[in-house]
Amino acid sequence: MARPKEIDYKLYRAKQHYEELERELQQWWASNPGHMVPAPESTAEYPLVIFATKEPIPARFGLIAGDYLQNLRSVLDYLIWQLVLANKGKPSRSNAFPVCTTAGAYQQALDRGRLNGVAEEAKDVIRTLQPAFMPPRTNPSAIQVLDELTNENKHRTPLLTTLVSTLKPEEPYPFRYMEFEIVRIRSGQATPGERITAFVAFDHPLVHSLEVMAILDALYIDVAIDTLPKFDQFF
Repeated sequence: MARPKEIDYKLYRAKQHYEELERELQQWWASNPGHMVPAPESTAEYPLVIFATKEPIPARFGLIAGDYLQNLRSVLDYLIWQLVLANKGKPSRSNAFPVCTTAGAYQQALDRGRLNGVAEEAKDVIRTLQPAFMPPRTNPSAIQVLDELTNENKHRTPLLTTLVSTLKPEEPYPFRYMEFEIVRIRSGQATPGERITAFVAFDHPLVHSLEVMAILDALYIDVAIDTLPKFDQFF
């Protein structure tokens, strides 16, 4: 049996928001929204620059990204609902995909009925996806990032974006950015300096200094390509 179409509907809607945001960012960068300026701590010997915009970054960037994340996170809850149906059960309001960073929190999710009616084999897969049971890591897992950003957007405040300026990487970025060159002055002589890039990032500590579209890409890959196929066997 094929994966239920209801799950793919949410993926499709997420893609629409992704494409909308990509268009908005392209148009914004094409409008020449700002330029590099010396940072307050910059000196002639060691110039530091930041990107300054003519106007505040449009709030719609974060709003569209939030809609994208809501749809992508809903895919996981839809998955639980469909797993219960596939197991000949009757889903309830308690059913939802848990994302837990501790073993205790995961047990609480089970006690609250989040996975009631899900086949035991499918539960085993869900457990492996919990941050609580993953090998130790420096950065949060993709599913943890998705859950936290979605909760922020849904329950607390809209997601906002900011600008990040950094040295140009050896390989070009796969997303939209602006590039500048700074000049160092030493002993009265001007010499070419590093090339600097500026890009739009989420203004959130969990994904600090990471470009918006790169984050959305990574989360989509985790859900649609890495996670969902693990459950196809249960339909």
